Amino acid sequence: MTNIAKMSPEEIVREAESLAQQLAQKDRVKTGQIRNFYSGITRMRTEYTSGDTSKIHRQLVMLKPKLAYAAGRQLAVKATFYPRMREAVDSVLNASEADKPQAYDNFFMFVESIVAFHKFYGGE
Repeated sequence: MTNIAKMSPEEIVREAESLAQQLAQKDRVKTGQIRNFYSGITRMRTEYTSGDTSKIHRQLVMLKPKLAYAAGRQLAVKATFYPRMREAVDSVLNASEADKPQAYDNFFMFVESIVAFHKFYGGE
C-alpha cells in the first residue's frame, strides 16, 4: 500500500478483506485488539468530518505507538496487523497536501472494512 489516496474503493475493499481473513482465520487476532484500534479511528473520523482537522495529524502519528503496544501484547497482531496498519498510516502521512483528504477518506474506509470482514470471517 504505497499510496492509499490513489486506491479505488474496490482495491481498498479487496485489501481489507484479504487482511481481515488472514487476521481472523490464520493469525487468530482477537476482535478486542482490532476494536481498540478502531475506536481511535472513529474518534479521528468524527473530528475529521466535523471539520476539526487540526488534531488529526497528531492522532494519526500517535496510532503508531498504539499499534506497537497492541503488537507487544499479542504476537498475532505483531505478525500481520501491525506492519499492514503501520504501512497504511505512513501512506496517509506521506500523501501530498492535495491528496490528504482522499487519503484520510480511504484510510477510514480501509479500517472500517477490516473490522467488518474480520467479523464475517469468524473473528473472535
